Amino acid sequence: MAAKENTCRKFQANIFNKSKCQNCFKPRESHLLTDDDYTQANPIYGGWLLLAPEGTNFDNPLHRSRKWQRRFFLLYEHGLLRYALDEMASTLPQGTINLNVCVDVLDGESVTGQKHSLCICTPDREHYIRAESREVINGEARGQTEA
Repeated sequence: MAAKENTCRKFQANIFNKSKCQNCFKPRESHLLTDDDYTQANPIYGGWLLLAPEGTNFDNPLHRSRKWQRRFFLLYEHGLLRYALDEMASTLPQGTINLNVCVDVLDGESVTGQKHSLCICTPDREHYIRAESREVINGEARGQTEA
């Protein structure tokens, strides 16, 4: 007789251990990675960063002078980094970086010429972000939202 397949589709927190599902006792993360809407994920960090426009070629002097876009970034517990025009929860995100498939995170200053910049490398593209201070890019700033 074959083992019964787990039919648990949605995470429901166990009353004794909130990080485990009450239906299958698997961790929250295992549900979120298969759940398309990611509605149950909690943000763990957030703040304002600057994003290089998509398609910027930093070897081209005209591209180097392109204006970076100020965006509100939220890092969710399942590894998605979303950015939007403002910090309102009702604002739809303009983009998402899946850090679960991130290949590397590099210092971006040598490429962009901008201090406090990072390059987040994913299989699809390279995302360049920067902060206004070293503390913010290192996650040490007190003004950032922490859950």
